[in-house]
Amino acid sequence: MTDPFAPPPDGQLTRPATPAPAGRRRWTKESAGGAFAGFAAFWGAQMLVFEPVSQMLPEYEHTVTALTGILAAAAAYPLARWWLKRLPPSDSSKR
Repeated sequence: MTDPFAPPPDGQLTRPATPAPAGRRRWTKESAGGAFAGFAAFWGAQMLVFEPVSQMLPEYEHTVTALTGILAAAAAYPLARWWLKRLPPSDSSKR
């Protein structure tokens, strides 16, 4: 009886490995960290800005708060990506 999990006799895989499409972007640790920083900055700005703005400009509290959150997220995302790219690579092979 032959082993069903043994490689073929010629040593080749039955299906060639296909590379990822050239135009497709990968989800890297830098982009994930930047996205997290952007979301955190958005919600942090929302919590810090809403109360004072609701007392000063009650008609525009939601608009001003949303715009402030968007500006904070737009500033935090590239800063977090820049900072994460400067970190040394993690060497998970030594674990």
